[in-house]
Amino acid sequence: MEGYFAKAEEISKNMHIPKSFLMKILKKLEKAGLVQLKRGVTGGIRLKKNPVELSLYDIIVAMENKVVLNRCVNNKKICSLVSKCPIHPVWFKIRDRFIESLKEITFEELSVKGAAL
Repeated sequence: MEGYFAKAEEISKNMHIPKSFLMKILKKLEKAGLVQLKRGVTGGIRLKKNPVELSLYDIIVAMENKVVLNRCVNNKKICSLVSKCPIHPVWFKIRDRFIESLKEITFEELSVKGAAL
């Protein structure tokens, strides 16, 4: 995707986060193929996907590998009560609905509506 390269310094300042922390995040996003990092005077950061195609789900998976709300949903072996627990299946429903909500929120929406979501 062609487009403007934002400067890490500008993002760091506008988001009130240390540049070193931002760069750690950006490196993970680059590894996932979501952003392009370019060094040098004309460099910076830009999205590799159209903002309408990039969701919050994509970002979370790039950062955390998966969406996990409860450890037993991720790994049934962690809890010996899984087969008897009435709430266990509910965690799956909650996780699935949460994932669908994250997939619906795109970067385009965030840039237009922001906190109004």
